[in-house]
Amino acid sequence: MVCAFFREALVSKGFIEIHSTKFQESGTESGAAVFKVDYFRYPAFLAQSPQLAKQMAIAADMECVFEIGPVFRAENSNTHRHLTEFTGLDLEMAIESHYHEVVDVIDQVLLTIFRGLQSEYRAEVCTPGARDVTLTFNTVPPD
Repeated sequence: MVCAFFREALVSKGFIEIHSTKFQESGTESGAAVFKVDYFRYPAFLAQSPQLAKQMAIAADMECVFEIGPVFRAENSNTHRHLTEFTGLDLEMAIESHYHEVVDVIDQVLLTIFRGLQSEYRAEVCTPGARDVTLTFNTVPPD
């Protein structure tokens, strides 16, 4: 449901959801390892992120876009802190005058997610058998 709350927050602010390709002709981020795949006898790589597609959308005069989708990192790290595949929640927006515009959007997105989880999934978050569990977000101002 985090994805749904993320989408809800951004759509309400006029963001456009995009769906970028997950196959690319080459790696798009320097320094990040890529998964090489055989795509109908041609070499291809799994997308490391939708960053390039988001930046192209902004350059094409789409002022604010987002994507929820798979991200692939071919990092050979066998620890609990490294993921090779995950669902990314990405946003990109043009800044009109000040970087605080981005901070304000991110603030509202996080508030929407936390409020949604608190109001709709309180029972699922609480530990069974715990004494008097209360979800409190002290920094979340009321609506």
